[in-house]
Amino acid sequence: MQITTINTLEKDLDHALSEAKRLKEETDQKTRAKGEICSQILGKQRKISSMESDSANLAQSLELILQERDSISAKLVSKRSNYVKTGEEARTKLEEQKGWFVLHMSNGTGQQGQKEETKKNLMELSDSARAKLDQAKQMRSNLIQENSKMKLSIEHVKHKINEFKPELMSMDIKILEEEYTALLSDESEEAEYLLSLQSQAEKLKGISYIAKCGCGEEYSVGLA
Repeated sequence: MQITTINTLEKDLDHALSEAKRLKEETDQKTRAKGEICSQILGKQRKISSMESDSANLAQSLELILQERDSISAKLVSKRSNYVKTGEEARTKLEEQKGWFVLHMSNGTGQQGQKEETKKNLMELSDSARAKLDQAKQMRSNLIQENSKMKLSIEHVKHKINEFKPELMSMDIKILEEEYTALLSDESEEAEYLLSLQSQAEKLKGISYIAKCGCGEEYSVGLA
């Protein structure tokens, strides 16, 4: 009877030790998993902070570029107006030159001095009209260049925004909140599990049996 009881106790002890070892392994696994989750959350929090900083910088850059765009647009409107005005003046000069030339050069009966004066005036009108045309061409060229610069600035802003959006969209704050809630839940369950394990261990420690050997010696069997 004593031997049977001892064997039963030994089996119970082996089972308790095996269960304790298994629970310890599971606890270690959960601890490692919790550490990995915490590391991921910290990494994502750092990433969010970095993205928030990038977002603020991008917003400032966007505001500056939009201000620059508005300034360039105002300049373009002003220069376009000047270009149109210069072109009109050049055409007016050419019309005056044409009318003057028809009026004076078609009259072949004028004196030589009048003809020389007419030729001189004609050259002056021609030079003035040519200067106006050159000015209009240069203004048009500048207008095209500045318009191209403005388009490049706008495209640069669009590119920066499009480059930033996918990264921002892929980081869903709700996912982080769910992961954090899951982590807290795991910690709670793990605490309850450990308390249960400690309670079982204390109960096992309280079990002991005084066994008596055939030689007359007695010894206590229990979980230390």
